[in-house]
Amino acid sequence: MMRNALLLGGGGSRGAVEVGFYKALREQSIPIDLIFGTSIGAINGAFIAAGFTPERLEALWTQMEGKKLFRRDWRLLWRGSRAESFYRADGFIDFLKSTLSVKRFEQLKTPLVVTATDLQTAEPVYLDSGELLPALLASTAMPPYLPSVEHGNRRLVDGGFVANVPIGEAVARGAQCILAMLCHCAQELTQIPRGFLEVQGRVLRIALEQKFRHDLEHYKDRAKMIVLEPCLNFPPSLLRIEEVHRLIEEGYQFARRELVSYNVKDPKTAGEVMS
Repeated sequence: MMRNALLLGGGGSRGAVEVGFYKALREQSIPIDLIFGTSIGAINGAFIAAGFTPERLEALWTQMEGKKLFRRDWRLLWRGSRAESFYRADGFIDFLKSTLSVKRFEQLKTPLVVTATDLQTAEPVYLDSGELLPALLASTAMPPYLPSVEHGNRRLVDGGFVANVPIGEAVARGAQCILAMLCHCAQELTQIPRGFLEVQGRVLRIALEQKFRHDLEHYKDRAKMIVLEPCLNFPPSLLRIEEVHRLIEEGYQFARRELVSYNVKDPKTAGEVMS
């Protein structure tokens, strides 16, 4: 049987669409043998790997909606340019501790690989053993919004900077079919971004898109590619969880329609992106 790898990338609050994707996969009885998670995808991936059903994962996102998981780090006022981030993740950490009963990778029901970036070497780091929470925090640490995380002898940040959708690593670990739904859309903007944060976000998405397209083309002959790209009306804020039910439902409906055109058990490759 084909070895399927579920790849869940970053996108902050937009990660709710991945819940809809997971729901569609389960509905069509598509098996998941290995999970890769980057940034918010690492959070979703951890709960899926722990055995959460789509319904439980949706309930979890509903709990997060409206909560202040990230608070301003007022140390910015006196640290100035030496400050590392705008926000603290204390509320987010407490939420994960209270909802994720699994503490170590080895306790997960499905193998999980969490992607982070080594701040010193600029290399991707793939975490798949030991304590789970530090790995999740490292994968979601996105300066200047959230601070870097010390993990082992490394200082790590968000894995999306180098491998938001780590197709190459999944293929190297034996994946024969890549299952992914992106949390963004490559459509041309209707207006030019304004302000520091909007411009920075746009530049980052351009870099991620170029890396993803390169990997998709490079590995299309080595694995079947089922990569969905829903162009939805995404909320503007990456940190504030909102419109959860709409995003999950629209992600589910999009995935449900597109997955019908694929035969996951067919070993032939399919390197197109459905949008």
